[in-house]
Amino acid sequence: MKKVYLFLFASLVSVPFWLGINLLQKQAQGFFAQKNRSLDILTAQIHNSPQQTEIATTSDSCFLNNVSSKSFLILQINPNKPNKILLEKSITSQMPIASLTKLMTYLIAGEFYKNEQKVVILNGPTENSTSNQLWANGILKQGDVFSVQELISIMLVESNNEAAFALTKVIGQEGFLDLMNMKAKELGLVNTKFYNSIGVDPEALQMPLDQTNYSTAFDLALLAKYLVFNHPDFLSIISQKEYPVYKNGQLVWTLQNTNELLGEIPEIIGGKTGTTDKAGECLMEIIKMPQENDYLIAIVLNSKNRFDDMRMLLFCSQEKIYENGIY
Repeated sequence: MKKVYLFLFASLVSVPFWLGINLLQKQAQGFFAQKNRSLDILTAQIHNSPQQTEIATTSDSCFLNNVSSKSFLILQINPNKPNKILLEKSITSQMPIASLTKLMTYLIAGEFYKNEQKVVILNGPTENSTSNQLWANGILKQGDVFSVQELISIMLVESNNEAAFALTKVIGQEGFLDLMNMKAKELGLVNTKFYNSIGVDPEALQMPLDQTNYSTAFDLALLAKYLVFNHPDFLSIISQKEYPVYKNGQLVWTLQNTNELLGEIPEIIGGKTGTTDKAGECLMEIIKMPQENDYLIAIVLNSKNRFDDMRMLLFCSQEKIYENGIY
Protein backbone atom coordinates (compact mmCIF):
# COMPACT_ATOMS: atom_id res chain seq x y z
CA MET A 1 0.00 0.00 0.00
CA LYS A 2 2.84 2.44 0.82
CA LYS A 3 4.43 1.72 -2.58
CA VAL A 4 1.14 2.58 -4.27
CA TYR A 5 0.87 5.92 -2.46
CA LEU A 6 4.52 6.76 -3.26
CA PHE A 7 3.91 5.99 -6.91
CA LEU A 8 0.82 8.21 -6.98
CA PHE A 9 2.69 10.99 -5.20
CA ALA A 10 5.59 10.86 -7.65
CA SER A 11 3.24 10.77 -10.62
CA LEU A 12 1.20 13.74 -9.48
CA VAL A 13 4.12 16.04 -8.69
CA SER A 14 5.94 15.26 -11.93
CA VAL A 15 3.17 16.19 -14.37
CA PRO A 16 0.88 19.19 -14.81
CA PHE A 17 -2.10 19.28 -12.50
CA TRP A 18 -4.63 18.43 -15.23
CA LEU A 19 -2.87 15.12 -15.77
CA GLY A 20 -3.07 14.56 -12.03
CA ILE A 21 -6.82 15.02 -12.20
CA ASN A 22 -7.04 12.39 -14.94
CA LEU A 23 -5.12 9.99 -12.72
CA LEU A 24 -7.39 10.68 -9.78
CA GLN A 25 -10.40 10.07 -12.00
CA LYS A 26 -9.10 6.61 -12.86
CA GLN A 27 -8.36 5.92 -9.20
CA ALA A 28 -11.85 7.01 -8.21
CA GLN A 29 -13.42 4.53 -10.61
CA GLY A 30 -12.07 1.77 -8.38
CA PHE A 31 -13.04 3.62 -5.22
CA PHE A 32 -13.73 0.58 -3.05
CA ALA A 33 -11.91 -2.08 -5.06
CA GLN A 34 -9.52 -2.89 -2.21
CA LYS A 35 -10.43 -5.48 0.43
CA ASN A 36 -11.81 -4.35 3.76
CA ARG A 37 -9.32 -4.04 6.60
CA SER A 38 -10.29 -4.31 10.25
CA LEU A 39 -8.34 -1.76 12.31
CA ASP A 40 -9.17 0.20 15.44
CA ILE A 41 -10.81 3.58 14.87
CA LEU A 42 -8.42 6.23 16.12
CA THR A 43 -9.24 8.77 18.82
CA ALA A 44 -11.75 11.28 17.44
CA GLN A 45 -12.83 14.79 18.28
CA ILE A 46 -16.56 15.40 18.77
CA HIS A 47 -18.11 18.27 16.80
CA ASN A 48 -20.58 20.59 18.45
CA SER A 49 -23.58 19.44 16.40
CA PRO A 50 -27.07 18.02 16.80
CA GLN A 51 -25.71 14.53 16.07
CA GLN A 52 -22.61 12.82 17.44
CA THR A 53 -19.75 13.23 14.99
CA GLU A 54 -16.16 12.00 14.99
CA ILE A 55 -13.20 13.19 12.95
CA ALA A 56 -10.73 10.81 11.33
CA THR A 57 -7.04 11.66 11.50
CA THR A 58 -5.54 13.79 8.76
CA SER A 59 -2.98 12.70 6.17
CA ASP A 60 -0.57 15.01 4.35
CA SER A 61 -0.16 12.78 1.30
CA CYS A 62 -3.18 14.19 -0.55
CA PHE A 63 -3.18 17.38 -2.57
CA LEU A 64 -5.98 19.19 -0.78
CA ASN A 65 -4.38 22.55 -1.55
CA ASN A 66 -5.44 21.96 -5.16
CA VAL A 67 -9.11 21.82 -4.14
CA SER A 68 -10.68 25.15 -5.12
CA SER A 69 -13.81 24.85 -2.96
CA LYS A 70 -14.01 27.34 -0.11
CA SER A 71 -15.82 24.71 1.94
CA PHE A 72 -15.96 20.92 1.66
CA LEU A 73 -16.94 17.90 3.73
CA ILE A 74 -16.72 14.13 3.39
CA LEU A 75 -18.96 12.59 6.04
CA GLN A 76 -19.44 8.88 6.70
CA ILE A 77 -22.98 8.11 7.84
CA ASN A 78 -24.83 5.12 9.22
CA PRO A 79 -28.19 5.29 11.05
CA ASN A 80 -26.80 3.21 13.91
CA LYS A 81 -23.35 4.79 14.31
CA PRO A 82 -21.91 8.24 15.00
CA ASN A 83 -21.21 10.37 11.96
CA LYS A 84 -17.52 10.40 11.07
CA ILE A 85 -15.82 13.30 9.30
CA LEU A 86 -13.12 12.14 6.90
CA LEU A 87 -12.20 15.46 5.30
CA GLU A 88 -13.34 18.96 6.10
CA LYS A 89 -12.77 22.63 5.42
CA SER A 90 -14.86 25.49 6.84
CA ILE A 91 -17.83 23.19 7.32
CA THR A 92 -19.76 25.59 9.57
CA SER A 93 -19.19 28.68 7.41
CA GLN A 94 -22.45 30.07 6.04
CA MET A 95 -22.40 30.24 2.24
CA PRO A 96 -24.88 30.61 -0.63
CA ILE A 97 -25.97 27.15 -1.76
CA ALA A 98 -27.61 27.72 -5.16
CA SER A 99 -29.73 24.75 -6.26
CA LEU A 100 -28.73 22.57 -3.33
CA THR A 101 -31.75 24.47 -1.99
CA LYS A 102 -33.85 21.98 -3.96
CA LEU A 103 -32.97 19.23 -1.49
CA MET A 104 -35.21 20.98 1.03
CA THR A 105 -37.79 21.79 -1.65
CA TYR A 106 -37.99 18.07 -2.36
CA LEU A 107 -38.30 17.25 1.33
CA ILE A 108 -41.24 19.60 1.88
CA ALA A 109 -43.04 18.43 -1.25
CA GLY A 110 -42.39 14.81 -0.32
CA GLU A 111 -43.71 15.17 3.21
CA PHE A 112 -46.70 17.45 2.57
CA TYR A 113 -47.95 16.40 -0.88
CA LYS A 114 -49.16 13.15 -2.37
CA ASN A 115 -47.04 11.84 -5.27
CA GLU A 116 -50.07 11.44 -7.55
CA GLN A 117 -51.40 14.94 -6.80
CA LYS A 118 -51.80 16.96 -10.02
CA VAL A 119 -50.23 20.40 -10.39
CA VAL A 120 -51.11 22.98 -13.05
CA ILE A 121 -48.12 24.96 -14.29
CA LEU A 122 -48.67 28.68 -13.72
CA ASN A 123 -46.61 31.74 -14.61
CA GLY A 124 -43.05 31.87 -13.32
CA PRO A 125 -41.92 33.64 -10.15
CA THR A 126 -41.31 36.89 -12.02
CA GLU A 127 -43.25 36.86 -15.23
CA ASN A 128 -41.23 39.69 -16.79
CA SER A 129 -37.84 38.40 -15.68
CA THR A 130 -35.28 37.73 -18.38
CA SER A 131 -32.78 36.13 -16.02
CA ASN A 132 -31.19 32.98 -17.47
CA GLN A 133 -31.02 31.66 -13.91
CA LEU A 134 -34.77 31.09 -13.91
CA TRP A 135 -35.75 29.15 -16.98
CA ALA A 136 -33.69 26.22 -18.24
CA ASN A 137 -35.36 24.92 -21.40
CA GLY A 138 -39.00 25.92 -21.15
CA ILE A 139 -40.38 22.38 -21.27
CA LEU A 140 -42.95 23.28 -18.62
CA LYS A 141 -45.54 25.50 -20.27
CA GLN A 142 -48.30 27.46 -18.63
CA GLY A 143 -51.36 25.24 -18.39
CA ASP A 144 -49.43 21.94 -18.47
CA VAL A 145 -50.44 19.40 -15.84
CA PHE A 146 -47.90 17.17 -14.07
CA SER A 147 -48.00 15.01 -10.98
CA VAL A 148 -46.00 15.98 -7.90
CA GLN A 149 -43.77 12.93 -8.48
CA GLU A 150 -43.03 14.05 -12.05
CA LEU A 151 -42.20 17.58 -10.96
CA ILE A 152 -39.92 16.31 -8.20
CA SER A 153 -38.00 14.15 -10.68
CA ILE A 154 -37.71 16.99 -13.19
CA MET A 155 -36.51 19.31 -10.43
CA LEU A 156 -33.86 16.98 -9.01
CA VAL A 157 -32.53 15.38 -12.21
CA GLU A 158 -32.22 18.53 -14.30
CA SER A 159 -32.21 21.04 -11.41
CA ASN A 160 -35.23 22.56 -13.13
CA ASN A 161 -36.37 25.88 -11.69
CA GLU A 162 -39.85 25.82 -13.24
CA ALA A 163 -40.59 22.52 -11.49
CA ALA A 164 -39.37 23.85 -8.14
CA PHE A 165 -41.52 26.95 -8.48
CA ALA A 166 -44.56 24.90 -9.49
CA LEU A 167 -44.21 22.78 -6.35
CA THR A 168 -43.99 25.96 -4.26
CA LYS A 169 -47.18 27.39 -5.74
CA VAL A 170 -49.33 24.46 -4.58
CA ILE A 171 -49.62 26.00 -1.10
CA GLY A 172 -48.18 29.43 -1.92
CA GLN A 173 -44.63 30.77 -1.76
CA GLU A 174 -44.84 32.20 1.75
CA GLY A 175 -46.30 29.05 3.30
CA PHE A 176 -43.86 26.80 1.48
CA LEU A 177 -40.87 28.85 2.63
CA ASP A 178 -42.15 28.80 6.19
CA LEU A 179 -42.24 25.00 6.03
CA MET A 180 -38.70 24.89 4.60
CA ASN A 181 -37.31 26.98 7.43
CA MET A 182 -39.32 25.17 10.09
CA LYS A 183 -38.01 21.84 8.81
CA ALA A 184 -34.46 23.19 8.88
CA LYS A 185 -34.87 24.03 12.56
CA GLU A 186 -36.46 20.65 13.28
CA LEU A 187 -33.45 18.87 11.74
CA GLY A 188 -30.97 21.00 13.70
CA LEU A 189 -29.69 22.91 10.67
CA VAL A 190 -28.72 25.88 12.80
CA ASN A 191 -26.82 27.77 10.08
CA THR A 192 -29.40 27.49 7.30
CA LYS A 193 -31.94 29.98 5.96
CA PHE A 194 -34.16 29.86 2.87
CA TYR A 195 -35.60 32.89 1.08
CA ASN A 196 -36.76 31.05 -2.05
CA SER A 197 -37.41 27.44 -3.00
CA ILE A 198 -35.41 27.54 -6.23
CA GLY A 199 -31.90 28.48 -5.20
CA VAL A 200 -31.30 31.39 -7.56
CA ASP A 201 -29.59 34.59 -6.49
CA PRO A 202 -32.04 37.21 -5.16
CA GLU A 203 -31.51 39.53 -8.15
CA ALA A 204 -33.21 36.97 -10.40
CA LEU A 205 -36.35 37.20 -8.27
CA GLN A 206 -36.12 40.97 -7.80
CA MET A 207 -35.55 40.46 -4.07
CA PRO A 208 -33.25 42.38 -1.68
CA LEU A 209 -29.63 41.41 -2.18
CA ASP A 210 -29.24 40.15 1.38
CA GLN A 211 -32.00 37.56 0.90
CA THR A 212 -29.75 34.80 -0.44
CA ASN A 213 -30.36 31.20 0.58
CA TYR A 214 -27.47 30.08 2.76
CA SER A 215 -26.33 26.99 4.61
CA THR A 216 -23.13 25.17 5.53
CA ALA A 217 -21.47 21.99 4.32
CA PHE A 218 -22.24 20.37 7.67
CA ASP A 219 -25.92 21.35 7.67
CA LEU A 220 -26.33 20.13 4.09
CA ALA A 221 -24.74 16.80 4.98
CA LEU A 222 -27.19 16.37 7.85
CA LEU A 223 -30.05 17.18 5.48
CA ALA A 224 -28.78 14.65 2.94
CA LYS A 225 -28.46 12.03 5.67
CA TYR A 226 -32.07 12.58 6.68
CA LEU A 227 -33.18 12.17 3.07
CA VAL A 228 -31.18 8.97 2.55
CA PHE A 229 -32.60 7.20 5.60
CA ASN A 230 -36.12 8.64 5.69
CA HIS A 231 -37.14 9.02 2.04
CA PRO A 232 -36.39 5.83 0.08
CA ASP A 233 -37.48 7.34 -3.25
CA PHE A 234 -34.84 10.08 -2.95
CA LEU A 235 -31.97 7.84 -4.02
CA SER A 236 -34.00 6.29 -6.82
CA ILE A 237 -34.68 9.75 -8.27
CA ILE A 238 -31.20 11.25 -8.06
CA SER A 239 -29.63 8.06 -9.45
CA GLN A 240 -31.32 8.55 -12.84
CA LYS A 241 -28.94 9.72 -15.58
CA GLU A 242 -31.91 10.58 -17.78
CA TYR A 243 -35.56 11.35 -17.15
CA PRO A 244 -38.22 11.21 -19.90
CA VAL A 245 -40.89 13.93 -19.86
CA TYR A 246 -44.31 13.03 -21.25
CA LYS A 247 -47.24 15.26 -22.14
CA ASN A 248 -50.56 13.69 -23.02
CA GLY A 249 -48.86 10.33 -23.27
CA GLN A 250 -46.25 11.58 -25.76
CA LEU A 251 -42.51 11.81 -25.06
CA VAL A 252 -41.57 15.48 -25.49
CA TRP A 253 -38.14 15.66 -23.85
CA THR A 254 -35.45 13.52 -22.25
CA LEU A 255 -33.73 15.38 -19.45
CA GLN A 256 -30.04 14.78 -18.72
CA ASN A 257 -28.80 14.63 -15.14
CA THR A 258 -26.58 17.60 -14.32
CA ASN A 259 -24.32 15.39 -12.17
CA GLU A 260 -21.36 14.53 -14.43
CA LEU A 261 -19.85 12.08 -11.94
CA LEU A 262 -22.93 9.84 -11.97
CA GLY A 263 -21.84 6.78 -13.94
CA GLU A 264 -18.18 7.82 -13.98
CA ILE A 265 -17.49 6.70 -10.39
CA PRO A 266 -19.53 3.52 -9.82
CA GLU A 267 -19.97 4.01 -6.09
CA ILE A 268 -21.67 7.39 -6.56
CA ILE A 269 -25.36 6.56 -6.42
CA GLY A 270 -26.68 10.08 -6.81
CA GLY A 271 -26.14 13.73 -6.11
CA LYS A 272 -27.27 17.30 -6.68
CA THR A 273 -25.62 20.23 -8.42
CA GLY A 274 -25.98 23.97 -8.01
CA THR A 275 -24.46 27.07 -9.59
CA THR A 276 -25.06 30.81 -9.31
CA ASP A 277 -22.83 33.87 -9.44
CA LYS A 278 -22.93 34.28 -5.65
CA ALA A 279 -22.61 30.59 -4.76
CA GLY A 280 -20.06 29.51 -7.36
CA GLU A 281 -20.20 25.81 -8.21
CA CYS A 282 -21.76 23.54 -5.59
CA LEU A 283 -22.14 19.77 -5.47
CA MET A 284 -23.50 17.08 -3.18
CA GLU A 285 -22.71 13.41 -3.84
CA ILE A 286 -23.83 10.23 -2.07
CA ILE A 287 -21.44 7.28 -2.18
CA LYS A 288 -22.40 3.74 -1.17
CA MET A 289 -19.80 1.95 0.95
CA PRO A 290 -19.46 -1.86 1.08
CA GLN A 291 -21.00 -2.33 4.51
CA GLU A 292 -24.77 -2.28 4.83
CA ASN A 293 -26.22 1.16 5.61
CA ASP A 294 -22.80 2.83 5.32
CA TYR A 295 -22.62 5.84 3.00
CA LEU A 296 -20.40 8.82 2.38
CA ILE A 297 -21.95 12.22 1.86
CA ALA A 298 -19.64 14.58 0.02
CA ILE A 299 -20.26 18.33 -0.19
CA VAL A 300 -18.35 21.07 -2.01
CA LEU A 301 -19.40 24.72 -1.84
CA ASN A 302 -18.19 27.76 -3.74
CA SER A 303 -15.94 25.80 -6.07
CA LYS A 304 -14.29 26.84 -9.32
CA ASN A 305 -14.46 23.28 -10.64
CA ARG A 306 -16.78 21.15 -8.51
CA PHE A 307 -16.26 17.88 -10.38
CA ASP A 308 -12.46 18.01 -10.27
CA ASP A 309 -12.63 19.03 -6.62
CA MET A 310 -14.92 16.10 -5.87
CA ARG A 311 -12.63 13.63 -7.67
CA MET A 312 -9.72 14.82 -5.55
CA LEU A 313 -11.69 14.66 -2.30
CA LEU A 314 -13.00 11.17 -2.96
CA PHE A 315 -9.51 9.96 -3.80
CA CYS A 316 -8.18 11.43 -0.55
CA SER A 317 -11.06 10.04 1.48
CA GLN A 318 -10.33 6.58 0.06
CA GLU A 319 -6.84 6.83 1.52
CA LYS A 320 -8.20 8.03 4.86
CA ILE A 321 -10.70 5.16 5.04
CA TYR A 322 -7.94 2.58 4.89
CA GLU A 323 -5.48 4.51 7.06
CA ASN A 324 -8.04 4.69 9.88
CA GLY A 325 -9.61 1.27 9.45
CA ILE A 326 -13.05 2.80 9.20
CA TYR A 327 -14.61 -0.37 7.92
